Amino acid sequence: MLTYLLLLMPTQIQTQGFAPTLPPQAEALLKAKDWAGLADWFETVPPATRGTFYEQWIQSLNRSQRWARLLTVCEALQPQLEAKSGPRLGTYRLYRAQALGQLGRHGEAAIAHAENARLGYAPGFAQACTEARLAQEWPTLLACSEELLSRQAEDADGMAWKGEALARLHRLDEAEPMLRAALAKDPKIAYAWNNLGRCLNEKKAWAEACEALDRALALEPNQLEALFNRGRCLFELKRYKESRDDFRAALALQPDNLLLVENLRQAERYAALPAPKPAPAPRKR
Repeated sequence: MLTYLLLLMPTQIQTQGFAPTLPPQAEALLKAKDWAGLADWFETVPPATRGTFYEQWIQSLNRSQRWARLLTVCEALQPQLEAKSGPRLGTYRLYRAQALGQLGRHGEAAIAHAENARLGYAPGFAQACTEARLAQEWPTLLACSEELLSRQAEDADGMAWKGEALARLHRLDEAEPMLRAALAKDPKIAYAWNNLGRCLNEKKAWAEACEALDRALALEPNQLEALFNRGRCLFELKRYKESRDDFRAALALQPDNLLLVENLRQAERYAALPAPKPAPAPRKR
């Protein structure tokens, strides 16, 4: 069934220089921006009609957010449209990358966006970095951020993405200066402050780490990792009640996290201890 629906003869696919008019019913749906209705209409017509008007077909699937069907169609169209030309930038490639992301296939979406960028789509590397970060595929994030920075060396987001990738790959000495450079250009990147705080925690620079994590949480109060990281440095600074509060807030966001449970238990134990007595004043001679 899929072959019948999608695999079209080359003459059935619309090409540049040949722009036939949509049938009246479809034209009315297009003018009304009834994307769901137009997508439904395309499912009722012969494959030749879908091939002739494939741009409008995939547009209707995109606008009606039928991501699974859109992905299937774009993946069937791509080899046919590129059989003679080889890889080229087209709407079907852009929609495929978007559909992968919408379907939660973020790692594949990152690769697709990066391919589009190499074919000339300027925002592609930034979109690839966003998807790689969602997928937590740090080598991919590092590679895509480096390609972005090779074209836009002063891009703050590119620096922040590269800094995060390096931090996640435990290359903390390289991550810290990259994160500082990103934040010097744009101090409102919350996850960059979090990653800087993480780097500083690993160096046992507790006070500076706390300052960085304060900035992260001021921008985005419910960052689980930033709460955990700040709870950790507050504990090391012997600010046990504040540490306890951060671990509690983090655990509320992820109740089944056993590491948070243990850290909260320790912070609560220390917070419950009596405050140390102040040192006696020196005697006057």
